[in-house]
Amino acid sequence: MTSINFHFIDARGALIDHRNWLHTRLLETYEKAIVLMPLRPLDVIVKAGTHVIPEKGHLGYAPEPGVIFLTVDPASDIFRANQEASLERMFAHELHHAARWDGPGYGSSLGEALVSEGLAGAFAQEICGGLPEPWERLDVSDIRRHVGMAASYWSRKDYGHDAWFFGASDLPRWLGYSLGFQLVKRFLLEHEGSTSSSLVEMEAQAFRGMLAVI
Repeated sequence: MTSINFHFIDARGALIDHRNWLHTRLLETYEKAIVLMPLRPLDVIVKAGTHVIPEKGHLGYAPEPGVIFLTVDPASDIFRANQEASLERMFAHELHHAARWDGPGYGSSLGEALVSEGLAGAFAQEICGGLPEPWERLDVSDIRRHVGMAASYWSRKDYGHDAWFFGASDLPRWLGYSLGFQLVKRFLLEHEGSTSSSLVEMEAQAFRGMLAVI
């Protein structure tokens, strides 16, 4: 039986004014997601904190099967505004990761990470509509400069996640998110009728050819 359990870690009451709203928004997003793709039982841990994406006021993380961690910053005006269903989009992204964990997994190579992030980003759009997230909007001309490197590192597990996705080296910040988003976008354009939800268990190798058309 599919189920979801929300655990609010809030002994100090930092979320007392937001808990009901958070529960409603998250549950509604889950209910939309489960119509589109299979989701096995999930625990969702919600806590207050400042270790969030500054542009969003929240952060999601799905590190293993069956668990999603969410951090929100109650002091953030951006979090409270929730423009363009920002919270719901973030949770939809993590729900896709959760579903993929129970299929092929997130992956340990660059190619697998690119595809997992690209599919999750596309699923946020499938659920919520709207524009891609800021980290999915690098200029395509900037992305193209790194396609050759991505091809050579595709199967490598020592690719350096922080470098590709967070700009920890000389690579552009968020390159991996934008490249992954473009891979999935091109795949969907070439495979009419496909959706990010229907592709949740697709192996990453199926997307590799899209590097050539970015």
